Amino acid sequence: MTTIFDGYDEEYKSLAQSISIKISEISSYEDAPDKKRTAITHVGDLITQATQLIQQMDLEVRSLDAATKRELSKKVDQYKKSLKSLSDDLKRIREKEEENGLFGSAEARARMQGATQKLKQTGDRISAAHQTVLETEETAIGIQEELSRNREKIEATHHKVKSVNDMARAGGRILNRMSARDKRQKLILYGVMGFMILAILIVLFSTIFGRRR
Repeated sequence: MTTIFDGYDEEYKSLAQSISIKISEISSYEDAPDKKRTAITHVGDLITQATQLIQQMDLEVRSLDAATKRELSKKVDQYKKSLKSLSDDLKRIREKEEENGLFGSAEARARMQGATQKLKQTGDRISAAHQTVLETEETAIGIQEELSRNREKIEATHHKVKSVNDMARAGGRILNRMSARDKRQKLILYGVMGFMILAILIVLFSTIFGRRR
């Protein structure tokens, strides 16, 4: 695990344990409605904090390598399930106490439900925004990986072109040397032929004019 994830992990475990204990304590406040209301509200706040912690862990996991990501994603999923179970427990307690009038008159309960609904909608918008950020991050990672692959292809093509250019230059040098050698051979051949023609002419000249004498 990473140092950042370890910190979130320890904080969540402590928070989840505290939530579980406080939920079990709510039933002990039967003769103290104010304490019960406060306890229910406080546990709701703790669950909100735990939800935010899980979101942070989820975000941190997405930035890790594949092997670590698979391992820690399982742990985060377990935390999500356990927190949902605690949240459902609190919801049942709250609904029961609302029916018993713990949170005031029907009008007050309606206002409370409206506020709760608005809070839920806000939480949903935050979750949607968080999901958008995660999807954007995944898209950016995908683009970065694609650019990296394209860069590798371009570099490989560049190396191939360089190799072809080197071979072409080497071939050009060989052709130049062969061309120069052919020119020298032709000059030598022409020289030999000229010498032979000159020798033949001298022999003919000597033969013809030698007989006349």
